Amino acid sequence: MFCNQCEQAAHGTGCTKIGVCGKSPDVAALQDLLVHACRALSRAAVNAPAGFDLAVESALVEDALFTTLTNVDFDPQTIADKSVAVIDARDALVD
Repeated sequence: MFCNQCEQAAHGTGCTKIGVCGKSPDVAALQDLLVHACRALSRAAVNAPAGFDLAVESALVEDALFTTLTNVDFDPQTIADKSVAVIDARDALVD
């Protein structure tokens, strides 16, 4: 596990075994996946046709990124579900 997602890490170096916050390695990995999925959706949104309404995609990214904040939500299923939703939204934009 490597987690550098919060300000709680000692000396600003990140946690390597289990999060200071109690986050498991599995949750840290799922959060990384969710952040990468948000980046991919954002790249797709930048390339959307001019005038395309991205309100739904914007709200999805905001909600997903909020989920990765320290002590907000460490439920692996919730994070996995949000990852799928973000990936589906990205796929819909690039199709």
